[in-house]
Amino acid sequence: MKSTFLTSLILAVSSLVYGQSAKPKAFSWNNLPVINKPVFKKDTFNIVQYRAVADGIYLNTEAINNAITDCSKKGGGVVLIPAGLWLSGPIYLKSGVNLHLKQGAHLVFTTDKSKYKIVEGDYEGKSAARNESPINGKDLQNIAITGKGVIDGSGDVWRAVGQGPLTASQWKEKVASGGVLSDDGKTWYPSEQFKQAQVKGKSMLHCRE
Repeated sequence: MKSTFLTSLILAVSSLVYGQSAKPKAFSWNNLPVINKPVFKKDTFNIVQYRAVADGIYLNTEAINNAITDCSKKGGGVVLIPAGLWLSGPIYLKSGVNLHLKQGAHLVFTTDKSKYKIVEGDYEGKSAARNESPINGKDLQNIAITGKGVIDGSGDVWRAVGQGPLTASQWKEKVASGGVLSDDGKTWYPSEQFKQAQVKGKSMLHCRE
């Protein structure tokens, strides 16, 4: 009986020690996760071949997304955005795709909010209805965005802008672009709905304080 008890105790302690040693260390600045560099096929899908137009006016959403879809379906590779000014709505990355912007490429996302559908998303960790992001993706593997080009999300139309940092001409141009002003005329909002949401948010913050 005594021998059986000691054997059971030794096995229990051994299991505990083994479990502790096998437990991975918590990630920290001194123990960061290792990311494997993605590897892509050399196949290249130039968006020009999908009738994309670099004039800053034509909306290339369909052309870019079609190139990405074809690239992923054929085993992956590079979706090439050449030099030029490319206007687009939301695009969706897919597994195996390297979205590569050549030097001189300028991918600008449209300021037309109607092009961004309301989709299921999250806000501060909670499920919420959100507009599509300029670049989207879900459950993807082996993806990258590379190159020396520029991606412009046109964020100005999605946020308030204060008069302070702008020159007189910049402020005049911003006001003339549309939107609404705050009651004191010192803040520009993309829309009346946006303004009311901001005002409501500030009021709730003051209440908490």
